[in-house]
Amino acid sequence: MRRHIGIVFQEFRLLDHLTTFENVALPLRVLGQPESAYRSNVTELLQWVGLGERMDAHPSLLSGGEKQRAAIARAVIGRPDILLADEPTGNVDPDLSKRLVRLFAELNKMGTTIILATHELPLLDSFPFPRMQLEDGQVVFSG
Repeated sequence: MRRHIGIVFQEFRLLDHLTTFENVALPLRVLGQPESAYRSNVTELLQWVGLGERMDAHPSLLSGGEKQRAAIARAVIGRPDILLADEPTGNVDPDLSKRLVRLFAELNKMGTTIILATHELPLLDSFPFPRMQLEDGQVVFSG
């Protein structure tokens, strides 16, 4: 079941001894896929999240926002059935936040269930996602 779930941790959880490319490709390597089968997909995704120039950098050389984008790319590279994302836009600027939420929306259209925890509710206002929100100690459903 774990192979069908992507997780974006708030603390990134990147492996320091691996490059950005290797961190993102890790779920595919674990599945036994050869690099030739995934190289172009990983490269394209890294370019899409703005890390094309940082593919060979190790996490210690990345900013917080770059680490966040690498963690998101790693979580979605295998097109999981379920994506759990804990504050996935907390370390990036507003424009990139919108772009990342669009990525989540596209994944959702392709069948991935997205469970996203965020304090940035206005960011989600332009996307028609169902919501569970905590208001005054009560869970409120909408959408």
